[in-house]
Amino acid sequence: MMDLKEIGFYTLSDERALNASETSQMKRCEMIITEYCNFKCPYCRGLKDEIYGQRKIKELSLSEIKHNIDLWCLNIPLENIRFSGGEPTLHKDIIEIVSYAKAKGIKRIAISTNGSNKIELYKQLIDAGCNDFSISLDACCADDGDKMAGGINGSWTKVVENIEKISKLTYVTVGVVLTKTNVDSCIETIKFAHNLGVNDIRIISAV
Repeated sequence: MMDLKEIGFYTLSDERALNASETSQMKRCEMIITEYCNFKCPYCRGLKDEIYGQRKIKELSLSEIKHNIDLWCLNIPLENIRFSGGEPTLHKDIIEIVSYAKAKGIKRIAISTNGSNKIELYKQLIDAGCNDFSISLDACCADDGDKMAGGINGSWTKVVENIEKISKLTYVTVGVVLTKTNVDSCIETIKFAHNLGVNDIRIISAV
């Protein structure tokens, strides 16, 4: 059995939970770097417009992202950081972002992704320092999977291929979002994800 310290981004050890206080080291943070996404998942509502204020582009610039990382690593480096969105792999600077986080001494660099980008990019991200991917997989067959992605034909097949390949290279969690549409096939989806060689399967109830 894995030690808790070796398990993914979200895991919190019992010792840390029992001894946490307002002066405890900040160990993990998540940064939403973009709201742009190539999927249209029916359960995803995105961020409210007021969060962006007068911004015309709904994503953080490279300099803003680096500034946030600098603040989070000001005294003692974070142990864990997660980049999410939207679809963070669509950010044009995602490789440099990961490289910068690694250079700041962050041990676990995670990315939440729909898994649809080119496998070459995911390999580049691993080389840059990403060692934890959370990939959405909301169905166990192509027809339902494409519908859950917003009706994008071929998307499910691409994601499944990438999950299998990435799981052989680094730590992968599959996230299954449950809605009224796919809840009846939840067990089949979990079994299917398990057979892809992933490290963890996370079940998420849609709000």
